[in-house]
Order: sequence, then C-alpha cells, then structure tokens
Amino acid sequence: MTFKNTRIERELPAEVRKWLDEEVKEQDERYQKIVDEMRALDSTRDQWYEEFFERLKKYGFNVDGDQRLKLAEEELPVKPERDHVVVY
Repeated sequence: MTFKNTRIERELPAEVRKWLDEEVKEQDERYQKIVDEMRALDSTRDQWYEEFFERLKKYGFNVDGDQRLKLAEEELPVKPERDHVVVY
C-alpha cells in the first residue's frame, strides 16, 4: 500500500467550506491564546528549572531502589537558545 495518494479531491459545498474556515479560525485563536499564556510563564518556568536543578545537585535522583545519584554542575542540561514550543 502506498501513502502517496491519500487525499481524495472533491468539491466542498460552500456551507461546508464556510464551516471549516470558521473552525480553523477558532482553533488558531485558541492556539494563540495558549502560546501567549505559555510565554507569560517564561520567567516562572526558568525559576522552576533552577529549583529542579538545585534538587538534582543536592539530593540527586532515584537510580535503583534506594540508590540516589547526585549530578554535578557540568552534568546538568543547558537551556536551549530557543523559545518553548507549544504542541497540542
């Protein structure tokens, strides 16, 4: 089976096209609202990361049973130079 021709070309009635356009517009608006809310959390999210990294350095994380592994500063991940991506 090939996936090259999975789209069926057909004429959509004007009423259906109008409904689809309205739905896409509403979804774009909802998505933009989510993106704006996520960007507003950037400074708080950076603080959460720092607190999490401090816990990893101080207490470590569970490896096996009651074994914990502490991370050194150089083992911590580096924050990427890009914005957070909103996926839904």
